[in-house]
Amino acid sequence: MGIQLLEIEPSSVLTPAAQDYCKEWKIDVVRAPAIKRIKDEGFETSNNVAVNSQRLLVAGIPAWMPAIAKQLCAMQTNVCEKAPDDTSVLRRIADGLRAGHRAGVAIVNAPHATCWQAARDDSLRPAVVTSWSELTDVLREVPTNLLILSAKTWNAPSACNAARRFSQHLQNQS
Repeated sequence: MGIQLLEIEPSSVLTPAAQDYCKEWKIDVVRAPAIKRIKDEGFETSNNVAVNSQRLLVAGIPAWMPAIAKQLCAMQTNVCEKAPDDTSVLRRIADGLRAGHRAGVAIVNAPHATCWQAARDDSLRPAVVTSWSELTDVLREVPTNLLILSAKTWNAPSACNAARRFSQHLQNQS
């Protein structure tokens, strides 16, 4: 049968050559919110749907989110656009985990308040990491699927390194 439906991110660019290829092979292309709406409305999707296979979702409030997106491997990590507040970051991560991502990294202003808020969601297992030296201990001791970093103490390079380390940890667990 092959792929009948291809889900792409809302910000993805589909080249004319890719559009022609999809038309030729009768592949329907939908942006991510459309596929979410299809599933939310109770419609079944085929097993042939190409889904997001990324391990990690990174969301945050800092202005340097585009710098993180450039530094992380797009095949393993999906970096969201800058969010307006901590609650939006947490919502994006929770939605991403429900959509198939294995884990998330939230970069927020109030990490402990975000952790408390995340603990109320049964699908999230949050852990606040305040420094690089804590990261190894947290990954070893806490069965987490959500790392919460403070935007005040972490910068783009260190947050990227934490996300890479978390991604490696997830790969080793597989």
